[in-house]
Amino acid sequence: MRRRAFVRGAVASTSVLCLSACDAGKTTPIGAKTESASPEPAADRKPLAWGRSPAEVLDLVDGKADDYMRVCHHCAQTSFLALRAVFELGNASLVKALTPLPGIAERGETCGAVTGCLLALGLVYGRDRLEDWAGWRACLVPARAFCQRFESEMGSTMCGDIVEKLFGQRYNLADPADLAKFQRVGPTAKCGGVVRKAVRIAAGLILDKG
Repeated sequence: MRRRAFVRGAVASTSVLCLSACDAGKTTPIGAKTESASPEPAADRKPLAWGRSPAEVLDLVDGKADDYMRVCHHCAQTSFLALRAVFELGNASLVKALTPLPGIAERGETCGAVTGCLLALGLVYGRDRLEDWAGWRACLVPARAFCQRFESEMGSTMCGDIVEKLFGQRYNLADPADLAKFQRVGPTAKCGGVVRKAVRIAAGLILDKG
């Protein structure tokens, strides 16, 4: 695997997220400014994926997703964080940008595990120049492969469909009463399983880039 396939910057960060709190199982709010926050990926630092077998990488990203989900309870941020941690992708400000994306503002639309993984795939396969038409079209190949494999596993890429499959009913998460019901059924474990499937699919596609 070539390192350049994994170390891809997205945009310059103006703030640093406190990702170390997730790693340590703490509850410091994401976005809090602190001197102990995780640094941005360094160009001379090897990704955790470096030198590992594909099976080891998949297990590693699976474990990272499980750890982050237990702390963050957020499928979009967790999926990207797990891939970012293993492959040194992008920068921490992207995690903050994912905040409203589970179900697309919890509207039951695209699953956050899908959006988080597609963001990671975009950093690996995406175009660097706005006029690069061929790069745009080429990026769609792994993106569509991810969506097809995810849909094959979960039956849909839509949050509402997946929730209904996992919990036997849909919830209107914009309604406080329905949201409270959903939280009481303990969604983290089942939704975490979805995220773990997603990051394993995405990690496999990232490894293909090597």
